[in-house]
Amino acid sequence: MMDILGFTGDRAKTFRIANPMSEEFPLLRTHLIPGLLTALQRNIGRGTKDLALFEMGSVFRNTQAPKSITLPTTNKKPDSKTISQIYGSVPKQMLFVGGVLSGNKSQDSWQGKGQLFTWSDAISAAVEIVESTGNSFEIVSTELAPWHPGRCAEIKVDGKAIAHAGELHPRVCATLNLPERTCVFAVIISELPLKEFSTAPQIWNMPPVVQDIALVVSKDVSAFALEKCLKVGAGNLLESISLFDRYDQIGDGKVSLAFTLTFRASDRTLTSDEVSKYRDSAVSAAAKEFGATLRG
Repeated sequence: MMDILGFTGDRAKTFRIANPMSEEFPLLRTHLIPGLLTALQRNIGRGTKDLALFEMGSVFRNTQAPKSITLPTTNKKPDSKTISQIYGSVPKQMLFVGGVLSGNKSQDSWQGKGQLFTWSDAISAAVEIVESTGNSFEIVSTELAPWHPGRCAEIKVDGKAIAHAGELHPRVCATLNLPERTCVFAVIISELPLKEFSTAPQIWNMPPVVQDIALVVSKDVSAFALEKCLKVGAGNLLESISLFDRYDQIGDGKVSLAFTLTFRASDRTLTSDEVSKYRDSAVSAAAKEFGATLRG
């Protein structure tokens, strides 16, 4: 499985268990994805094709060769030094949360046509996990097996890669007989900085003013980078911003990204002219940094 997924480095180094519970799984796992994909295969084989599965558990990385020790006797309690030696003799353990999304996330009904899971759903799941810890983060595009090049996002906290999410490489899906565009994510929970306190959003009495914009940019521009630019350009009265549409059929290597911008002042009701000025400032910032244009 690790060869199929293209794992290298620490993700490919593991240990054989002396007394495995099953000879089908004789190795310490280095990632959650192989187990999640095995569970997906089993469910598909039993006729269930629309699935969203997750797991939280430890993985083992051979970042340093473990030290051999003499096992303590069982006739007395081991002291703190012995316990430290025991922990030092096993591979590094990291706590992960991972998930796999496959098939339809909603079914056809009288309300409309069903929707497939997409790689943005996997990214959203990973982002929600990281956001829940109260950490600031950034999202960048990356290439890492077993994800599809160009459809894999890396989430960084303090410059360190904490999570990867996106669509599986078509070769992996074909080899494992998985549905096309199966998506996975993995978050290293144990590497996230602990935040003792988090700030709750402030509640305002004044009403919000909402405006939508659709910007045409190069397909190389990530939605996260564009959103970050719009936040800076819109100023401090921007309460929230969210991506609600992506349209890829523009042509010429372009894509349309549509955002909802919510503005609010703490001391007054904003006028349409004020909000238009803030919106135009955000658009100007995007035009300057990414060559963005308003979609007509």
